[in-house]
Amino acid sequence: MTAVTLRPYQQDAVEGVRDAFRQGHRAPLLVAPTGAGKTVMFSHIASSAKARGSRVLIIAHRKELIRQASRKLRDAGVSHGIIAPWADPTGDLVQVASVQTLARRLETLPRFDLIIMDEAHHAVAGTWAKVIAAQPWAKILGVTATPERMDGKGLGVSAGGVFDTLVMGPLIGDLIGNGFLTPSRVFAPTDAPDLSGIKTRGGDYDTTALSSIMSEPKLTGDVVAHYAKYAAGLPAIAFCACVQDAQMYAEAFQNAGWRARAAYGAMPGEERDAAINGLADGSVQVLTTCDLVSEGLDVPCVGAVILLRPTKSLGLHVQQVGRGLRPMPGKTHLIVLDHAGNTFKHGLPDSLHNWSLEGRTKKERDGSAIATWRCEHCFSVNAATARKCQECGEARKQDKPEEDDRRMEVADGELVELDEAAQARLNYLRQQPYKQVLREARTEDDLKEIAKARNYKRGWVFHQMKMRAERAGAQA
Repeated sequence: MTAVTLRPYQQDAVEGVRDAFRQGHRAPLLVAPTGAGKTVMFSHIASSAKARGSRVLIIAHRKELIRQASRKLRDAGVSHGIIAPWADPTGDLVQVASVQTLARRLETLPRFDLIIMDEAHHAVAGTWAKVIAAQPWAKILGVTATPERMDGKGLGVSAGGVFDTLVMGPLIGDLIGNGFLTPSRVFAPTDAPDLSGIKTRGGDYDTTALSSIMSEPKLTGDVVAHYAKYAAGLPAIAFCACVQDAQMYAEAFQNAGWRARAAYGAMPGEERDAAINGLADGSVQVLTTCDLVSEGLDVPCVGAVILLRPTKSLGLHVQQVGRGLRPMPGKTHLIVLDHAGNTFKHGLPDSLHNWSLEGRTKKERDGSAIATWRCEHCFSVNAATARKCQECGEARKQDKPEEDDRRMEVADGELVELDEAAQARLNYLRQQPYKQVLREARTEDDLKEIAKARNYKRGWVFHQMKMRAERAGAQA
């Protein structure tokens, strides 16, 4: 049936999808880390469906994803057609399609039995919803590494999405442990960007305002210097806040003697593809981009990811870091240079995430943080459970014999052991810029939480509440 042999974890995931359909679910969502081989898995499912005489529609939203799916189907020996402006129509049972093209051809589409949605965290967008509504009889399979919208909202039916159950694939830590993904080393600067004055648009930071912070001359110099120090010559992707930043950082790397190019959506297609392909053939050392390759890029040689766009989106962070996790011979680690401070909020590449079809509330999205600590000696970022720096071996300060275990906090005179969520929240309040946590505080209890985390004097909360009352009175 197929020329491709599934890995054991891929076979388990495929069986999980089949079990979901057997249990009566119409629309399971398969979750597997970037680099786990999601395209291989859904190609296998499509091949099996075709063997039973079923019509299968595979939907993607970018040309590179369509081509990637087509390649995997060919590898599996599955004949198929492509529904896109550049392709001639065929009568194959399996079709790979551009969602934009489908939305314009709904009335002429044949009846499909199974619709597979690649990068399914986009599936709630208008064009995707139109396609699903036009085929109400079809079963649906979504595949993604990040089962929530970029604004943190869910993909389940109750959240306005289409999926009715989660099928959890392998854990990223297990894939790293078994050599299917690459371990990572994460470095962050001593000061995270001050985002207290940045407005939110569409659930994330306004990119124009971000640019004013992330393009400062000192930061630009630090970014280039840190690449030279930690990842010199490694193929790298730098994720920037906007096109102007991508161009500016490409020029900064070029001026320092590195082969760098910018890639973004408004570029001519051939020029953009040449820049991306340059990572694989060695003609480009640093590719700077504005989210163009957050999804679908399959270049295992990428050895460094440079984060230059602060984001509230866990999904975007995971997708960006995931671009460098694919293994290849001679590649021992992925280097992550986090100048955006995203790791402190969203966690290390192998952090566990409690995914849900319901998504996360705004309070959870704004207040959540993954417990990590930064080595003061080498600036490497480590998991909260690590007692020594994975990079330089320096002992964590609170784990030195003369100091107390800081996972134990004093509350009303009693010692209370913090669970992981509480520790993560505490780390977030301690590590984020003062103006940012102050702006996020809505109530007196929020202010008390900040005061406790930062060891402020008892009168600080009273003073803050008094100033807020005075400002409110002046505006009345």
